Amino acid sequence: MGFLCRFGHDRGMQVGVTPEETAVLVGWKKRSDNHVLVRMKTEAILYASEGVGIGIIAKMVECTERTVQEWLAEWQATRMCSVLT
Repeated sequence: MGFLCRFGHDRGMQVGVTPEETAVLVGWKKRSDNHVLVRMKTEAILYASEGVGIGIIAKMVECTERTVQEWLAEWQATRMCSVLT
């Protein structure tokens, strides 16, 4: 069991991400020419796909828990399109 699972896991909203989606999201996260919001959403989705709690994700991407919840709900509804809107 990982560190976050034992000590930092709060209520979460785990999302599914395919290996292909993960590859694209990681690429977008690394690109410096992407908008900050795209990188923030990408990080939030990738963290959630690993089971990291919403409170921790919000701290990591410096936004509110509600915003993270909205991003993850949008991801579940529209997948990759949600990151770019």
